[in-house]
Amino acid sequence: MKRIIFTVIALVGLLFQGNAQSLLWKIYGKGLRDTSYLYGTIHIQDKRVFRFDSIVYDKLNAVEAYAMELNPEKIDMEAMKKEMLMKKHTLNELLSDSDYKYLDNYMKKKMGTGVLLYNKMKPFFLESQLSQMDMPKDEGKALDLYFFNYAKSHQKIILGIEKLEDQLGAIKAISLPDQAKMLMQTVRDTTRANYEELLNAYLHADFNKFAELMKDTTLPSNFEEALLTKRNKGMAKHIIQYCKKQPTFNAIGAAHLPGKNGVIALIRKKGYTVEPIPFKFREN
Repeated sequence: MKRIIFTVIALVGLLFQGNAQSLLWKIYGKGLRDTSYLYGTIHIQDKRVFRFDSIVYDKLNAVEAYAMELNPEKIDMEAMKKEMLMKKHTLNELLSDSDYKYLDNYMKKKMGTGVLLYNKMKPFFLESQLSQMDMPKDEGKALDLYFFNYAKSHQKIILGIEKLEDQLGAIKAISLPDQAKMLMQTVRDTTRANYEELLNAYLHADFNKFAELMKDTTLPSNFEEALLTKRNKGMAKHIIQYCKKQPTFNAIGAAHLPGKNGVIALIRKKGYTVEPIPFKFREN
C-alpha cells in the first residue's frame, strides 16, 4: 500500500506524536456544564473500524450535539468541484513525459480510463481518488459519515468544526509541483508501509507505531504544518466553543489528537481536562 494511503483519507494525516492511549476521550472541567467527548476517526469503509466498543454509542447517545470536521449539509459541492481543478496548469505540464505516461498506464489498469480526463485535476485530489480505490468498501459510508447519519437519526444537533475553505486552504499551501511529486511517489511506490500495518496501528491506538510506518523525508517541508498544525488550532478553538454551549461528541481525524501541537494538548492548555476512555475493537 502506498505511502500517502492515509493522507487524503479526509486528511487523517501523518506524524503522530506522544503516547495517546485511546481513540475516545472525555472533556470536562473549567465550568463546562456537562462532559463532552472527542473521537479519532478515519475516513474509510473497512468493517474493522466499525467494530468499536458499545461505550462509543453510549457517549454519542449522552450528548446533545455531534460535531465533525465538515458538516456535509453545509458543503458547497460546486465550490468543492471548482477547487479540485487547476486554473492555469495541467498534469502533463507538471509531470515529465515518462511520469505522465506511467500515470496514464497506471490509471488505465486501476480505473479503466487514462489520465486525460483528469488532466486539470489538482494532483492532491487525484492521489486521494487513487488511494481510495485500494481500500475495502465493506460499509456503505466512511466512519465519520456513519457517525453523522447515526447522530442525525437520533436528533442530535449537527455541527461543523471547520469550514470547507479551511481544508482547501491547507491543500493550497502545498505547491502544485510538490503535489505532483507526491502523486508520483504514491503510484510508483510499492515498498512503503502496507495498509494492514497502518490499520492495525489505528485499531490499537498505537500512534508511535503509526509514526514509524509513515515516516517519510520526501514530503514537502510544510506538509505537516499545513495539514495538521495550523488546522489543529482552529479545531481546538471551535470544539471548546461547542462544548461550552452543550455536551458534544466531537469526531476528527485521529492524527489531529496527539502531540504537543495536537488538539488534546491545545484543549488542555486552555484549562480543560481531557482524559482517555480505554476501549477495544471487537475481533468480529
